[in-house]
Amino acid sequence: MDTLFGTDGIRGRAFEWPLDENTVRRLGAALAEDLAARCPRPRILLAGDTRASTVPLAEWLAGSFQAKGGVVTWGGVLPTPAVSHLLRDSDCAAGVVISASHNPAQDNGIKILSPGGEKLADERERHLEARIGEMVAVVGPDLPAPDPSLSERYLEFLVASHEVSEPLAGLYLVVDAANGAASGIAQQLLERLGARVTAIASSPDGHNINAGCGATAPKSLAETVVERGADGGLALDGDADRAVLVDEAGRILDGDDILLAWARQLHREGNLAGGRVVATVMSNFGLERALRADGLEMIRCSVGDRAVWLTMTGHGAVLGGEQSGHVICSHHGVSGDGLLTGTHVLAIAARQGIPISALSDLERLPQILLNIPVPRKLPFNQLPRVIRELADTERSLVGRGRVLLRYSGTEPLARVMVEGENAVEIEDHAERIAEAIREDLR
Repeated sequence: MDTLFGTDGIRGRAFEWPLDENTVRRLGAALAEDLAARCPRPRILLAGDTRASTVPLAEWLAGSFQAKGGVVTWGGVLPTPAVSHLLRDSDCAAGVVISASHNPAQDNGIKILSPGGEKLADERERHLEARIGEMVAVVGPDLPAPDPSLSERYLEFLVASHEVSEPLAGLYLVVDAANGAASGIAQQLLERLGARVTAIASSPDGHNINAGCGATAPKSLAETVVERGADGGLALDGDADRAVLVDEAGRILDGDDILLAWARQLHREGNLAGGRVVATVMSNFGLERALRADGLEMIRCSVGDRAVWLTMTGHGAVLGGEQSGHVICSHHGVSGDGLLTGTHVLAIAARQGIPISALSDLERLPQILLNIPVPRKLPFNQLPRVIRELADTERSLVGRGRVLLRYSGTEPLARVMVEGENAVEIEDHAERIAEAIREDLR
């Protein structure tokens, strides 16, 4: 059997392997048996995003889980971070989220969370994967009725995470919910925190999630902010674990900008333990340089919010994240939460009485990121043309830039990132490496 679990759970085209009915039902049965070995009659908190495929996948998993003696609390549509937070105050043995995050509507995924709200450890995923191959798909009871209290409890948690009652008072904000799991919730939260709000991309129809909107496509949000004369905007992705901000001029502030702004604020308050910030290998060198100028240390890790969290715990850091907008602050949680991140960083501007544009003065080195569709994923050190182009790029950029090659953990893509002082030069190197990948893997 091919590998089921990637960097963010199971992900693929809905209703095709590994998200076909047989595999999903066997996963539900395997999860029930795995959890029953740790506690009798285990309960899971199950929720998902707004894709048309989410409910059928949830029904298959929940039916087999219940047929094997487990109990399901069905949250309906909820952001992934909502499940993470709610698990920490429940009797559930695990959480399961049906979502493909920022992927297009035809995709979906299954994320399994531990009782503490973290992504399931690699060894647990490998154990489940082995058990799935031994299971027989079973049919069980229907999904229970959704628990309507869960979204309100999540909203109450987010409001309580702020020290003052209306930290966004005086701000006019536009929120883009990517037609995803935070549709409706996002506007409610910002209004409870005192902001005047216009919501866009907040009318999901099962097929428009992440479609030209949200954290991966914030252009429409930026245009709306400028057109309406708003103070700024917040873009989320399909399951609302990412946050991207837009300032009053329509400039996009990504995860690097957010990390810089939040790190500086926590440092001023004496709440940035050890003066350390965790960022991935994809973060711009400009972030590292800006943090160093403030006497702060940046620790790099591999891509993925689980890698960020493990590195944070390993180095005693309280703040970490990705350029994409996954940001974790351990003062508030153990996973990325776009609503929590966005409102806390926007609150910095409101509290200081500064425009959102003043939150970040990050000076970036030019960076080129290319995504190359690939038919298979062979180690790069087995690709002769790639080896030659990579070596040439590294020689050319030594001391003044860097190159990074990796495969996506969730999509059939090779990612080429080249960073340096000269935009034309790094674009040329990136294109040469991309062409080498195409030739070696065709």
